[in-house]
Amino acid sequence: MDFNLEKFLKRYVWDDEKTPYFTPSSKLNRKQAHYECLAYSVFVGILFSAISLITLTGAGGHERAIGPALFSFTMICASVIFGFTKTYLAALWLSTAPVAAVAYFLVYGFRPSWAGIDQIVVMLFIGCWIAYSLRIVAIGRRYDEMPEAPRK
Repeated sequence: MDFNLEKFLKRYVWDDEKTPYFTPSSKLNRKQAHYECLAYSVFVGILFSAISLITLTGAGGHERAIGPALFSFTMICASVIFGFTKTYLAALWLSTAPVAAVAYFLVYGFRPSWAGIDQIVVMLFIGCWIAYSLRIVAIGRRYDEMPEAPRK
């Protein structure tokens, strides 16, 4: 059994149709946008499902908190709605997630056990997430106007 790295990357990591992350949102077709929205919806849905459970059980180091759990639940609902309908309003609501993460760290701070590099990595991730959220909003705004994928 031969392993072809180029074929593997082309199939699972860099596929112009299924993983068009470096294609400008103005040049996407509906099928490409669908795959991107689906991946983002699954990511946000899983992340906020875990956050909701952690905040409801108090396992995150703070007492049980209904506010963050309720926000997490709305993010789960928005991710499901966005995954199926690609609506602009759902994309706007989903774009508040990284801003809420920044607000959380401003209010509660970082864990005392985190080193400086851990804090930098988390904030860099959130910064990238904010930039990517702008792309998701642009896709949600244009989805109805996007052309259909060309037939093969």
